[in-house]
Amino acid sequence: MNAENNKLERFVAPRSGRTFGGLVLVVIGGILLSRQFGVDIPEWLLTWEMFLIALGVFLGARRAFRPGGWLVLVLVGGAFILNDFYPEITLRHYIWPVAIILLGLLMILKPRRRKRDWPVERITSADDLEVNSIFGGSKKKIVTKDFKGGEINTVFGGNDLDLSQADISGQAVIEINVIFGGTKLIVPPHWKIQSEIDCIFASVEDKRRDAAEVDPGKVLVLKGSVVFGSVELKSY
Repeated sequence: MNAENNKLERFVAPRSGRTFGGLVLVVIGGILLSRQFGVDIPEWLLTWEMFLIALGVFLGARRAFRPGGWLVLVLVGGAFILNDFYPEITLRHYIWPVAIILLGLLMILKPRRRKRDWPVERITSADDLEVNSIFGGSKKKIVTKDFKGGEINTVFGGNDLDLSQADISGQAVIEINVIFGGTKLIVPPHWKIQSEIDCIFASVEDKRRDAAEVDPGKVLVLKGSVVFGSVELKSY
């Protein structure tokens, strides 16, 4: 098996993110075309505030509307729309302070996994992980030989996860949710990558060096959503 075939085997591009992105473009194009034909389309329907609300609802639906960052998107978009309709209320001055407070409360009240990792640089031997970075970042090196996966949430920040000294048996799943930020994973080149991430104005790139042979018994599954951000895979 040559290097090019290895690359194709270890990286499976998801269709769901492209489908949703294409649907969004079709809807926007249809609304713009309808306006050209004289259809009365409300101006607020094509604003960035509505985009934030729609994006928040989409991300919330993916997580069964469990408390999370999607609430902040809906709150910010809704508050700005209300401010446009009722400028005398002057909500604009309170939007970001309330959004930051809400993010803090979500981080405090969110049910814990076995271990919560805050955005600091550290080495961990835990079999699973949870990383939350809001307006910040973290660097973590995983050294466990039985890595199970975990969750990485990034809002206006970045995370680096080094799995070069870790090992998996069978399959490990990492859920990655990024909004206006990025996540870099350093992954052994012989691991097979199966990406199921929904990308909205975002990208998932596998930049690892070519391995002599991909091990089908070591599969890293990537799930989640990336909005205006990126996920990058590299290897030493």
